[in-house]
This record gives sequence, C-alpha cells and structure tokens, in this order.
Amino acid sequence: MVLCPLAMEARAARRGIRRHGGGATVLCTGMGPKRSRRVEPQGGPVAVVGMGGAVVDGIEPGDVVVATDVSADDVLPIGLPQAHAVAKSLQAAGFTVHTGPVASVSELAVGARRQELAEKGAVAVDMESAWLLEHHRGPAAVVRVVTDTPTRELRSLTAPARIYRALRTIRRLTPVLSKEVC
Repeated sequence: MVLCPLAMEARAARRGIRRHGGGATVLCTGMGPKRSRRVEPQGGPVAVVGMGGAVVDGIEPGDVVVATDVSADDVLPIGLPQAHAVAKSLQAAGFTVHTGPVASVSELAVGARRQELAEKGAVAVDMESAWLLEHHRGPAAVVRVVTDTPTRELRSLTAPARIYRALRTIRRLTPVLSKEVC
C-alpha cells in the first residue's frame, strides 16, 4: 500500500506503478493530522510517499529523504528499520537520497519553526507521516521528495517548478518502493 497525502502525489505514484510495474495500491489520504488519523491502520507493508521540506542545509529541492523515524508534537518517535535498505535501493536507481528523522507538523514549517525542528534533530518535515503510521504495526517506509529548504522556502516564485519536479520524482521512485517495501 502506498499512502499519498495529496491527490497530485497519488496521481504521480499511480502513473509510476502503471508505467514501470509493481503491484502496490495507491491511496490518497488527505493532508494534515485530522485526515491522516482517519486512515485505518494497514496490516501489511506501507510506504508513505509525497513532498516535504528540508530543515537542514545540504539537502536540495528534488532530493529524496527516507525517514529513519517520524514523530510529531503529539506522537512519540516511530522507528522505521527498513529506512537504510529503502535508501540503498533508491540510490541504486539513481536518486540523490538522504536519511534521517522526519518531523510531522500541522502547518507549513517556515523560518524559525524550521530551525527549531532542525535543532530537535529532524532533517525534513512533512504534514502527515507520524499520524499515518501512529497505529500501523507492519513494515513501513516514509519517502519525501524535497520541494523547499531553509534558504528556498515554498512561498517563492519558483515553487511551481519545484513541485512539478517533485511529482516527476515521485512517479519515478514509486515503482522502486513498490518492489522494496510493498
């Protein structure tokens, strides 16, 4: 099962699976903690796939972040032991991959909030993963394609191009994930 918060992410994932094979089902879950908590826990392998933001330097738009764990202010850290194997598969497929903790937040993290998350150890931020996996008990991976960084926030004029690039990357990486995780 591939969980994508946004409809555009889900469309990109489905296209990738159709074009390049893989038997995973893609579910559009909706954005934010409320919608994420409505998703029933899956028993089998799950990959959360979508866009996210880097909170540390050295990660560029278009790079891929594979979470080693996810957390939120109201969710304890959830370890993701498959992270390094998933990262290795994505690197072998030609993606620039970073690993580390991902923080889930209820609204876009900009400015000081981004710095605060970095100081707590996060390398990236999203708005769903911790809540999507909060009650999941099977194998899981979280893969986020970076659209914004501390020096290139999402509100700039180049955001549409970065989002388009991220969606293309999601389309290309989902078949790799469906074979590795799902």
